[in-house]
Amino acid sequence: MRKETKNIAARRITRLALLTAAALILTLVENMLAPLLNLIPGFAFGVRMGLPNLAVLAALVLFGPIDMIAVLAAKCLLGALFAGSPTALMYSVPAGFFSFGIQYLLYKFVFPKISLISISLAGAIVHNVVQLAVASLVVGQDLFVLFPIMLIASCIAGLFIGLVVFFTVKYFPKKLL
Repeated sequence: MRKETKNIAARRITRLALLTAAALILTLVENMLAPLLNLIPGFAFGVRMGLPNLAVLAALVLFGPIDMIAVLAAKCLLGALFAGSPTALMYSVPAGFFSFGIQYLLYKFVFPKISLISISLAGAIVHNVVQLAVASLVVGQDLFVLFPIMLIASCIAGLFIGLVVFFTVKYFPKKLL
């Protein structure tokens, strides 16, 4: 392998490692905080900001869908492992990958006609819909009565994540990419 090719591969691995580390740190920080709103008392299902999604959406915008999938998969698997909650995988994996799917499609086919904030909002809404569906299956009852609250939370979180990623991408030094 030529030196240039090795340097490119090393830079890509380093970028992925940094984004994954950021996602994991944000996962751990978010898990240490109480949910913003606990929707089902006695059940670990509450409203969180989704801070780790900053790294996931940034991976899509800065480096592409393959890198986003790598960061997302590592975030889901390692985040559940580090947080000591392997059951979180049944919520985070389907919700994360459906959210990724909609964000990728919007980014590939509609961006820049719609903003990163809109893409983030769509991802947050899809994420919460999938989590509600999985939680409904797990508890054996329809939890979609919580959808209006989750929709509001999705919009707030999606707006915040979208804004942070927008400004990060806009002002991130190009030479570091």
